Amino acid sequence: MRNLFFTLLLAALTNLGLHALTVNNTAGSLSQRVSDTQITQLTVTGTMDARDFLFITEQLPELAVVDLSQVTIVAYNGSKALYGTITAYAAGEVPRTAFFGKKLTSVTLPTGIQSIGFAAFAGCDQLKSVTLPSSLVYLADYAFSGTGLTSVTLPSSVIDMGKGVFSRCESMTSAVINSRIVGDFAFLGDIKLSNVSLGAGVQYIMRGAFNGCKLLKGLNIDPATSLSRIDEEAFINSGLESINIKSMAVGTIGDWAFAQTKLSSLDLSDGMTDLGAGALAHNPLLTTVTLPGIGHENTDNGRGNGDAGGGRRGIAAAPMHTLGAIKDYTFAGDALLNAGDLLKEDVATIGNYAFYNVSADIDTMRLPESIVYLGDYAMAGMTGMKVLKTDATTVPELGENVWAGVNQPSVPLIAPDSESIELYKAADQWMNFFFQDGGNFMLGDVNDDGTVNIADVTSLIDYLLDSSHSVNLKNSDVNQDGSINIADVTALIDMLLSGSASKSLHRISALIASQFPTTDDYLSMQDVTLHAGDTRTVDVALNNNEDTYVAMQCELILPQGVRLVGVEGIDRGMEHSSYSIQHEVETNVYTLINVSMSMNRYAGNEGNVLRLKLAADDTFDGHLTELTLANVMLITPQHAIVLASDATAMVNNGSGINQITGDKTVASVRYINVAGQESDTPFDGVNIVVTTYTDGSSTTAKVMK
Repeated sequence: MRNLFFTLLLAALTNLGLHALTVNNTAGSLSQRVSDTQITQLTVTGTMDARDFLFITEQLPELAVVDLSQVTIVAYNGSKALYGTITAYAAGEVPRTAFFGKKLTSVTLPTGIQSIGFAAFAGCDQLKSVTLPSSLVYLADYAFSGTGLTSVTLPSSVIDMGKGVFSRCESMTSAVINSRIVGDFAFLGDIKLSNVSLGAGVQYIMRGAFNGCKLLKGLNIDPATSLSRIDEEAFINSGLESINIKSMAVGTIGDWAFAQTKLSSLDLSDGMTDLGAGALAHNPLLTTVTLPGIGHENTDNGRGNGDAGGGRRGIAAAPMHTLGAIKDYTFAGDALLNAGDLLKEDVATIGNYAFYNVSADIDTMRLPESIVYLGDYAMAGMTGMKVLKTDATTVPELGENVWAGVNQPSVPLIAPDSESIELYKAADQWMNFFFQDGGNFMLGDVNDDGTVNIADVTSLIDYLLDSSHSVNLKNSDVNQDGSINIADVTALIDMLLSGSASKSLHRISALIASQFPTTDDYLSMQDVTLHAGDTRTVDVALNNNEDTYVAMQCELILPQGVRLVGVEGIDRGMEHSSYSIQHEVETNVYTLINVSMSMNRYAGNEGNVLRLKLAADDTFDGHLTELTLANVMLITPQHAIVLASDATAMVNNGSGINQITGDKTVASVRYINVAGQESDTPFDGVNIVVTTYTDGSSTTAKVMK
C-alpha cells in the first residue's frame, strides 16, 4: 500500500511538472514537442515560425506564461494559409492574433523581434506588463488592444504603428513614448492613463491617439522633441489641462484635435500653417489662446553669418507664411474665450461657426487688415462683444447671419478711416452696427478709460451734479434715448449688475486684480447666529483711514440655504442707495452696489455703512459656516477704484450677535473693552458688544477687532 501511495504521488508530481515546459525547438516542429496541451508555462529556445505560433494559438488554451527570449523567429512561406488568407510570414514577426484572448499574465519577447502582427495580444486582459525590445520596428493594428497592461515603454526603434495598438487598455496608467509616431487611436479609451512622456524622437501624434483619456491632464515632453504634427481628434474628450508646444515646430493641428478638453490656455507654435476645423471647440474652461505669429524662413540655407547648422540666423530672413485661416467651428462653444486680440495679421478667412457662442465679455474684438471673408454664423452668439474694430479698408465678404444673436445696433464698429466707414455703412450685415463720427465709443465707458465699471457710475453722477465735469457724452447715454439723465445712471448700474451675474467669482477676481491697486482700508462684519426659518440682519462696517469713499461694489457669498432678502444703507451710509443681483450660476452669490446719487462720502473713518437682511430656508443645516464679502472695490471722490481684502463673518460660532428677530430693529450698539471703557465704535482687541433694540430688549456678545 505504501509503495502504491508513492507511485501515485510521483505520477501526480510528474503530471504537474508538465504544466511548465521548456522546449528547444526547430521551426515548424513545436506541435511534435509539446504533448500536454494544458500547460500553463512555456519556454521556447531555438527557432520558430508561423506554424509554431498557430499551434500555440489553437492548441494551448491554458497558457499563462511565455518566454521567447532565446527564440529566433524565421520566415515561413507555405502553400496553405495559416492565419486568415495569409501564406507568407516574415522573419522576426509575431503573427497576427497569435495570442489573441489568451490567459497570458507574462510574456517575454525575442530580443531580435521586428514586428508584432494584427491583434497579436489583443484581449489578453490578464497581461499586466510587457517589455518591447529595442529591435522592434512595427506594431500592427490593435496589437495590444484590450489587454491588462498598466504601463508601456515604446522604444525609439519603432518607426510605424497601426491603429489602436494600446486602445481600451483600461488599466493603463503610464506610457513612455520614444517611437517616431503615436499611432491612430493608439491609447483610445484608456480611462486611467494619467502619465505620458514623449521622447526626443516623437514626430507625429496621429488621429485619436489619446481620445477619451479622461485622467490625462498633461504630457511630459522632452524639450528636444521634434513634434511637427498633431492629427485630428488626437486629444478629443480627454482630461487635458495643459500642453506646452509653443517652442516646437508643430506645423499642423488636425480637426477637433483639442476639442472637449479641460484646457484653460494654449500657445500655438509660430510658423504653424494649419489649425483644423473644430480644433479647440467646446472647451468650457478655455480663456486664452495665442495664435502663431508670422515666422521667418532662412533664405541662405544657413551659410550666412557663420551659421553652418542651417538655423535662422542667415543674412536674408524673409517672412514665412503662417496661419491664414480660422476654419469651421475652430472655437465654437468656448464661452469663456477672450478672443479680442486673438486674430493675428495674415489671417484672411474665418470659417463657418468659427466663434459660435464665444460669449465672454470682450471690450474690443479686432479684425486684422488681412481679413477678406467671414463664413456663415462665424461670430453668432458673441453677446459679450462691446466694440468691433476692423483694420480692413476693403469690406470683407460675409456668409449668412455672421452676427446672429449679437445686438449690433449697440455695438460700435470702428474702421480705419472715414472712407472705409462709408463702405461698411453700405455693406449688408455690416450696416447694422453702430457708427460714430470720430472718437472712441464704448457704451457705459463714461470716463473714457477703456473699461466699464463702478467708477463710470460715480463719474456720471458727478457730471449730472455739475456739467463742468468732463465725460464722454456719447458713451454716457447708456439707455440710448438721446439725453443724459438719472435714468442712464440706473441703466449703467443694471449693466454692471447683469455683467457680474453672468461671471464666476474667479473671473471677476482675475479681471479686477489686474486693473486696480489695493488698499489697507477694509470692510468688516460681526458674527451672526442663524438657523433654518430665521431672518437676521448683518451690519457691514467700513474702516477707512487711508482715504474717503463715495461708493462700493462687492460680491456677497452666502452659505447654502441662505438668501439675501434686503440690503440698505445705514449709519454712515444712510444717504447711499443699494442695489443687488443674484448670480446666474453660483446662486449663493450676490453682487452688491452701494452709491450716493449726491456723491456724498461715507462720513467718518469707522462705523456701519450697509445692513444685509438674510433669510435661512429649511435646507440650511445651521452648522458653523461663514459668509464673505469678496472682490471689494471702494471708489474715491476722484473716481479711482481700490481693492480691499475680503471680509468674513462666522455663522453660528457661539459668539455671534443675534441682530434681529422677526421685525426687531437695532436702536444702538455699545462696545466695552477689557478695561471697562465704553464707546460707540469698536476698540482694538476684545470687545463686549451690547446691542439694544427698539422694543427695549438687548443682547450681548464677545467679538474681536
